[in-house]
Amino acid sequence: MIFYKTTDEDCILQGAFSKSSYSGIPVFFDSNGVVEGVSNYLIFKAIKDTDEITSVTTYAYQLQTFLRFIDEKGKGLSWQSVTDGHLVEFRDTKIKSGNKDSYVAGVLRTVFDFFLWAERNKVIRHHVAIYNDDREYAISAEKTKTSWKWPHIPSSTSKAKPTPTNDDLEILHVTTIEESDVVGTRDSLIFTIYERSARRMEALQIKVSDVPDWEDIEAYQAENKVFYVEVKGKRKIDRDLEFLPETMELLREYIESERADAVNAAKKRNKFYKEPDDLFLAATTGKPLNKQYISRRLSGLMKKAGVSGTGHRVRAKGLTDIVAAFDGFDDRGQPKSAQDVLIRAAEKAGHSNPQSLRHYLALSRSEGLAAKMNNIELLRDLGIKVQTRKKQLADIDKANDLFEAILNDLNVEGELLKFLEQYLGKQKVSEVKS
Repeated sequence: MIFYKTTDEDCILQGAFSKSSYSGIPVFFDSNGVVEGVSNYLIFKAIKDTDEITSVTTYAYQLQTFLRFIDEKGKGLSWQSVTDGHLVEFRDTKIKSGNKDSYVAGVLRTVFDFFLWAERNKVIRHHVAIYNDDREYAISAEKTKTSWKWPHIPSSTSKAKPTPTNDDLEILHVTTIEESDVVGTRDSLIFTIYERSARRMEALQIKVSDVPDWEDIEAYQAENKVFYVEVKGKRKIDRDLEFLPETMELLREYIESERADAVNAAKKRNKFYKEPDDLFLAATTGKPLNKQYISRRLSGLMKKAGVSGTGHRVRAKGLTDIVAAFDGFDDRGQPKSAQDVLIRAAEKAGHSNPQSLRHYLALSRSEGLAAKMNNIELLRDLGIKVQTRKKQLADIDKANDLFEAILNDLNVEGELLKFLEQYLGKQKVSEVKS
């Protein structure tokens, strides 16, 4: 029986010069113990190739599906002996049993990627046909523009995941701010940072100390300059997130309002509480947010707003905007080379493979975003500010009866009691939502 288990925080991986703790990495086992080749591939994917441990778990599940199939069909056949015949048999059996072509294609892409990695890293030798000779190999390979693929994968008819439009994002920000008086601004700002192409782990790296004071923000506005915040991206490569002064203004307001309220509440609950430098905090505990929480929170808000996809798709919109910023026409009035645009955009977005942004270039050109991008961001920042002010004015309106009672010295105690009841009831509702 082949199965996998994931590591906990006690797992230590020994590198060339250091040891590091990693949790959530799948490790495969069979009757003889650890299946080293498969486990090492997943360690590589987790540490060197991606920052999304959830994706690595998906790869593990797909590999387990295939390895169990050949273990049962091949009477204990090892993965090192897999051939095209086994891959074809798996493909046909799964499709005949009712699995969708897109599902089978996804599993086979991961399986082939594993064998390709094993061949390139000399875990197996002369097993995958990635050499320019006439020899026969156990597993076929077909050259693509950027790598290799197994030539017999079924065609997938799955639709591309939706990328939110500008109208979608306007609705999303309004819904998010109205959803909670305690964390509405915070969550809206996380969406804004996603729109600047930040990944979850990058958004959570931003510190209070990264946000300039009001004087610096006004100076940058006057000089029409942008702010840069350095974060560590995939493969621990440094990259800069770019923010307009108007966005920094919103972040500074959040620090002095919602975030300050969260810190004060945490201090009242726990006298030993120490305020962290992390920008985004939980309203009830004052602790930094984690990746799992913001994924659940943002996905729920998108569902409430009726916007398809997840927070990751908001980032896809940001990638489209980055590509659009480098697109346009050259000095001769000709459209810029797609390759040049993609190379510059990939460097900006922290992507190692420029071709991975090709879809966003097509989307950008179809929407004509290159000339609109900065105006869109400015308008969205203005919209967030307007929505926040509307909430503040609504709170003031609720106090009008109290103000009138004080001015006319009529039933002041009664109006004060009514106002306090409304305010405390609202606070309790907000705490439940946070």
